[in-house]
Parts: sequence; structure tokens; C-alpha cells
Amino acid sequence: MTVKTVKLWFLPFNFKDVQSPPEGLRPSALENPANPVDQRKHFHTIYDILKNQLQSYHFDRMSKQIAGTLPSLPTNTEEHREKPAFPERDAARRDFLKVSVAAGIGACAVGAPLCAAVRLVTAPVFTEGTNGKLYPLTTLDTLTEQPKKFFIVDDKTDAWMTLPQQKTGSLFLRKIGETVQALHSLCPHAGCMIQLGRKENPQTKEEEELFYCPCHGAYFDLDGGRLNTVAPRDMDSLEAELKDGQVCVKFANFTFGIADKKAT
Repeated sequence: MTVKTVKLWFLPFNFKDVQSPPEGLRPSALENPANPVDQRKHFHTIYDILKNQLQSYHFDRMSKQIAGTLPSLPTNTEEHREKPAFPERDAARRDFLKVSVAAGIGACAVGAPLCAAVRLVTAPVFTEGTNGKLYPLTTLDTLTEQPKKFFIVDDKTDAWMTLPQQKTGSLFLRKIGETVQALHSLCPHAGCMIQLGRKENPQTKEEEELFYCPCHGAYFDLDGGRLNTVAPRDMDSLEAELKDGQVCVKFANFTFGIADKKAT
């Protein structure tokens, strides 16, 4: 049996912590004898030397740790873990995180049915009204070139209640030849009620019959055209038609404060 020479370049301890190299590990002790029996004895000798040196090394480190001359090796035990600087603050933070997580889970569990219930309760508020409905108001022979005010009467639905035969809007009707002109009575500026009367025309400075807004001073001629820049657009016109001898108007409301005529 052939045994190769093995040089021990690494040992599991630092020779710097030992005053002198172990006696049995000097170069002369690492030489392999030629006889296989002697080689086996030599191997056991080296093993015993290493074992004794390791025990001596660890005992020496433990002695230094007890004496306080060598820092303790880090451990993973509970008592050796780093203690927080502010344990009360860390405990409060952990409690806050627990409450936040619990609140988030509760909100997710309750949020969906709650949103459905709110939508069910508030649905009447978002229900579309009767814009575009045709209302018979009068006959053609009752109209003249002087505008006349009429009211829209219908069942009024206010969220969860329905009130029968209520005034839901108003408008001005005017006969022009064989046609009828219909103008909404709410000012397109801010929704105030437009009045009809003799006022000074802002353009001609002459007194004449005009539409005017008593709230903010908007003026319109009898055709609904603007006479100043208070209102963003002309009076809102409505569709009117003759049906079975009746003057019928398709009533609608419009958005205030914008230049474009947009039904609400």
C-alpha cells in the first residue's frame, strides 16, 4: 500500500492565538515513514496531537472570554439577541401594524356589500328626469307676438317621493307668424328666473320690452339674444310644435354657466 505525503496547509484554528506551534506539528513530525505500520502509527499520532491542540485552543478562548479580554462570539439564542433601544416604541409600532392590518381586512370584507347598499339607497337621486317629454300647453289662437309665460305641470319625483301635479318648470311662448317660439325661463348664467318688462336696452340706451335677469343684470331681446356679456350664451330655446290644435313643447333643462347649450 502506497501512502502519499499530505501537507497540512489548513487547520480549524488560528496559530496566532497559540504562543508557539504545536510540538507534534513541526516539519519533522509531518514526514511520512517508509514502513506502512509506522505510517499508521504516525497517522494516529498526528490525530492525537490535533485533538489535544484543538481542546487546548478552545479552552484558551473560553478562558479569555470569561476574563473579558476576548469579545464573545455571536449566538442565535434569544438572550443574546440585540435588545431594541426603545422597547415601548417598538411595541406600540407592532400594535399599530396589527390594528392597521385588521382594519384593512375588515374594510375589504364590509366594503363591497356597503357600497351596494349605498348605491341602492341613493339610486333615486341619480335617476334621469323627464327631459325631452312633450307637454301640451295652449292653443295657437291664445298667443301673440308678446311673449307669455307658461308653467310645466307634471308629477315631481324628488329622490324617494313622488308629488303629483307640481310645477316643474316654466317657459315663454311667442307667436311669430304661423310658428311658435319657446324660450326657457331660467337664465343661462346662474339659473335665476328671467323676467319680462320694460327696461333700458344696454346697446341702444332706449327703454323697451326686454327679458332681464334680476340677479346679475343679464339682458336679452324678445328673440332671446344677449344684449350684454353677463350670460355666457343666449336664452335656451325649446322645441315647439302644433299637434291636434295644441301647442306642444319638448321641455328640457340645461347646464348653467357655460357657453355651450348642454342638456342636463
